[in-house]
Amino acid sequence: MRWRISAVDRLDWRRLDEEIVVRNDVTGSTHLLDSLSAELLHTLLGAQTPLSAGELAAQLAAGETVPQEFSSSIEATLSEFKRLGLAEPSE
Repeated sequence: MRWRISAVDRLDWRRLDEEIVVRNDVTGSTHLLDSLSAELLHTLLGAQTPLSAGELAAQLAAGETVPQEFSSSIEATLSEFKRLGLAEPSE
């Protein structure tokens, strides 16, 4: 499964140190993202095409071996992004 940002033009975000505050104008919700979530959001925002969880893990690991628990955390974060309306699976 590949992921992309939902309604990228409807998100307003600000970086605060290692965290991001993001407002979703579609849902009217504001979220404080931890450092992993912030990096995932930033990576998806900069992607030219939708990315898989594995591709996201590889980019965030910067060439290092990706531990299974890191991949699991990314998948859980992507599921949470879907629930919050921040990202969606792309076909």
